[in-house]
Amino acid sequence: MAKVREFGIGCESPHPREVVALARRAEELGVGTFWVPEDPFYRGAFTLGSAIACGTSKIKVGLGVVNPYMRHPSLTAMEFAALDEVSDGRAILGIGAGLKDWIEGRLKIPYTKPAAAMRESIEIIRRLFRGEELTYTGKVFQTERIKLSFKPVRVEIPIQLGVIGPKNCEMTGEVADGLLLSVMSSPAYVKFAMEHVRRGLAKSGRDLRDFAVGAYVLSSISEDERAARDRLRPLVAFFISLMAPQPNTPIFAAAGLPAETIRAFGESFARGKVPTDMVTDEMLDTFTIAGSPARCRENLSRLIEAGMTAPVLFEVPGIPPQQTLDDAHKHLMPYFT
Repeated sequence: MAKVREFGIGCESPHPREVVALARRAEELGVGTFWVPEDPFYRGAFTLGSAIACGTSKIKVGLGVVNPYMRHPSLTAMEFAALDEVSDGRAILGIGAGLKDWIEGRLKIPYTKPAAAMRESIEIIRRLFRGEELTYTGKVFQTERIKLSFKPVRVEIPIQLGVIGPKNCEMTGEVADGLLLSVMSSPAYVKFAMEHVRRGLAKSGRDLRDFAVGAYVLSSISEDERAARDRLRPLVAFFISLMAPQPNTPIFAAAGLPAETIRAFGESFARGKVPTDMVTDEMLDTFTIAGSPARCRENLSRLIEAGMTAPVLFEVPGIPPQQTLDDAHKHLMPYFT
């Protein structure tokens, strides 16, 4: 089987003490990175990341992802520099534009030029870490003579982008150190994204071997195959419904899911029903790794062969994160590392 650089684990719902305990266990089992997302009105990623850093000694701490609208990139730079100090240089910064519906629709923050906002964020953050006093005039962000008041533990930090579309994937290859793909990433979509990442890498003259490709992977592993698969049907139904306003998103288009099918999910969801009964076995195999250990290894192998180098087993409602971690350690990690 194809090998990965590392496995990751991620969650955002448990109490911080539970998250730290899970991170300690993940470190013991050889997991490479613990990822903390930051969705509006969940617990803050920097706080959770700091707690994990203080409770562990080896595992990397990934923030996946923070957006440039709720925090100006200069604020992200100072927060991340402190987290990198706390973790002794184990932190990874993930940046993504976030959901327009949340940022502009609910928080009333202008969602301006998302590609430029991400590109400018990377430039501002990198220059601050290099010790520059920065006056910057961009399409989205402006600064006047700003400078970190302390020396970061690293001059160069790893920055990954969480993006979806072809132009943003190409930009990721050009300006970032890695790509963190969304949940519901199929082998066909990973392959699609990597085609565009390679174009960006070619622009910057860099090698794919130095570039990380992760993704949040929904998993449910059990010898009771039907039970394992049925546990993921509601979540797949929810995510398809949530993304229904963009039925032509590459995540669905690359996987061959028809726009009319996606719209049907959205219509059911709008009526107040999560359309679990509409999730087919083919959808489960396309968008998750669910079922027997052998089936899960087969489906994960297809993702890795498509270009994924660092799968992140992400929290699934109804499955304790500790079980997700233990199942990955028993049934997946020995075969792919």
